[in-house]
Amino acid sequence: MTPAARALSGYAEQAVGGLRHLGQVFELGPAFDASAEETVSVLFGGWGHRSTRGPAEPGRPGAPAPFEYSLVLSGDRVDVRLFYRPLAEAGTTTAVASWDAGRHTLAELERRGLAHLHRARDLGDHFRPRSGQASFGMCLAASTTAQGIDRVKVYFDTFAAGTGQHQELIGQALHRLGHGPAWDWVRRHDPAGVAALMPAVFALDLQESADARVKFYTTVHERSAAELAARTSALSDAAGRAAADFVEHMAVDGSAALAGAGLRPTLCWSMTSRRPDRPDDATVYLPSNHYAPRREDITDRLRTALAPGLFRQVERLVAQCAETAPAGGPENPFHWVGTKLLRKEQTFTLYISAAAVEAARSAFPTPLAAAPHTRPR
Repeated sequence: MTPAARALSGYAEQAVGGLRHLGQVFELGPAFDASAEETVSVLFGGWGHRSTRGPAEPGRPGAPAPFEYSLVLSGDRVDVRLFYRPLAEAGTTTAVASWDAGRHTLAELERRGLAHLHRARDLGDHFRPRSGQASFGMCLAASTTAQGIDRVKVYFDTFAAGTGQHQELIGQALHRLGHGPAWDWVRRHDPAGVAALMPAVFALDLQESADARVKFYTTVHERSAAELAARTSALSDAAGRAAADFVEHMAVDGSAALAGAGLRPTLCWSMTSRRPDRPDDATVYLPSNHYAPRREDITDRLRTALAPGLFRQVERLVAQCAETAPAGGPENPFHWVGTKLLRKEQTFTLYISAAAVEAARSAFPTPLAAAPHTRPR
């Protein structure tokens, strides 16, 4: 099967259709629509033809698709991103298989001038899976634009050497990349976060820029916005206020949502070469459809945060997904919402599953410019 044929079958066909649907919702134009197939063909490489993650298991439903979308909303602009775990071309995908497939894709992106791998090479095989406890091997992400692929990121598995080695692997990686002082700062100012490095992810931006980031993620165990503010105020008072305000605004129950049971928020520390001695930003992620499950819950919260035109487009997508949500499930399709704490212009990132976009695409297949955006409720 040729790469062009594979791009229109299996997970690749689903991803192309999902990107095109999001392009219609956000009115990104025919050039975006046209670039979706080539983008997915390059990113998914030799495995896009697959339609399952591994050999079928009798009596068990298929696993979710190995990719999701994120929407970065800033001012009146939207950046559509694809995050995925590379699969093996056939059979079961192990952490090693994802690592090998990811490295192959990164080499192709470098050949095309779309990724700069010098920082990844500085790490060598530091995160190569070598333990049965390795979680995922490697994940990749990239923005999809009318011009093609942009802003490539790689996500390494910090359980590569086993669950007991993840702190050591992160610290060693940061020292290799010149961020040792920033790692020491985090250990002094956020010992609770260092003790709860979840999910097991270490990420690099693969751009040639002083703003290219190194990131790792920690769990938010704090049970109030005030406690979270105190934790993030180690970065700055403004960061503390932004974290508390974000929780109060984006959760139906405000700060009380943190006291509830279930999935915990995440805090990500971000470092660049501009500040080698400490993190220069942090991002808070909230489990959005847990904290604001109804359609009106999420739209009420985004209405005051987004530019009017961009809000109308997000509202359109929420309405489509609410109409196709499983009975009893959340109408809010965004399983995470995140914001950076120290940006002059507030940026929101909304994360949506492949399944949610596929359901909306199947129910609303007509080009949105020529058909009603939502069904009557």
